[in-house]
Amino acid sequence: MRLRGDCPVCRQRNLLHSVSFDTIPFSCNSLHPDANSAVAAPTGQFVLAFCRNCEHFFNAAFEDGRIGYTQNYENSLHFSPRFVAFVEDLAGRLSTAYALDGKLVVDIGCGKGDFLKRLCSTSGARGIGFDRSFEDNRGDDVAGVEFINDWFSDAYPDVKPDFVSCRHVLEHIASPIAFLQGLRSHPGVEPSTVFYIEVPNALYTLRDMGIWDLIYEHVSYFTPHSLRAAMQTAGFEVLYQGASFGDQYLFIEAKPVETGMTADSSRPGKIDELVRRFDQTYRDKVAWWRNYLATRDPEQTVVWGAGSKGITFVNVVPEGARISALVDVNPHKQGRFAPGTGTAVVGPESLRGRPLRSIIVMNPLYRDEVAQAACKLGLSAEIIVA
Repeated sequence: MRLRGDCPVCRQRNLLHSVSFDTIPFSCNSLHPDANSAVAAPTGQFVLAFCRNCEHFFNAAFEDGRIGYTQNYENSLHFSPRFVAFVEDLAGRLSTAYALDGKLVVDIGCGKGDFLKRLCSTSGARGIGFDRSFEDNRGDDVAGVEFINDWFSDAYPDVKPDFVSCRHVLEHIASPIAFLQGLRSHPGVEPSTVFYIEVPNALYTLRDMGIWDLIYEHVSYFTPHSLRAAMQTAGFEVLYQGASFGDQYLFIEAKPVETGMTADSSRPGKIDELVRRFDQTYRDKVAWWRNYLATRDPEQTVVWGAGSKGITFVNVVPEGARISALVDVNPHKQGRFAPGTGTAVVGPESLRGRPLRSIIVMNPLYRDEVAQAACKLGLSAEIIVA
């Protein structure tokens, strides 16, 4: 396997390699109709590289074009009350900050359309969502909102957005600068168009050991510095930048600029030592979970969360494939099977009356929500955060 030798953001070659996997599912969010096809799901290699120049992380072994984002791709989190509350707050803030009433919002990589519907119903904006994984008949329609089962490109020159949202897309793009430059140069984009970009926070993975976020689908892992550098290099002026959702996400709000910008090359903090230790601390955490699972009856153990974190957990942790089920509140995941291990995905109601000893929660932000659900189901299992 030939590894990429330069950074996707700054193109420098001053790299430090860290965690690697020989085989990891291509697509954690493409579940399967049966266990056999799930076990046979295609896999790829993962080699985490850190750029000492711009503090960007990326999978140096990523092979572009091998993941297909079709309607089978299911990553909606909008069935969780905790996540819905976050989205409602975000929609309210953006609506007020950018006076979106009556304006046109374009959501690039809109998924099943949940966020765009929420933003437009909150703000009074019109909306167009672009995504090849979009499906009709997913929730109620919202007046003035439409969806196109395609990518946003020059093929739609008459779409002239006042506001562009692009959430959890950029990390999937092998050439993020070219992608951002393409958005900036779209014929419908004006200097006044505001862009809202949101990505997972690599510092949460590194600093808080959110290691289950390392997945093949994510080419890039942005830090605050590398996200800002990417936007500036692509020709945007940064208006506002921050972290959200318990520091698990980064966001940046920006406008196109007429003249090219030079990315800020100053590094705000030295994280090289954290990176050097990450490989060992990663292995230590996986080993801890291997030992934990080795002493549990797999039939009395479930993982709550069948998103990328849960799929990674059962595939990466030795003994993880023995876990009896992945639990998810998203009904579109229930009855399907996890790539790699073939673990069944079930709904919470199926746990009622089951003699569970351990519920492993994949995201600490959902612990209270899971505990409340377990209590309503009459479960007395230990609830532990991965």
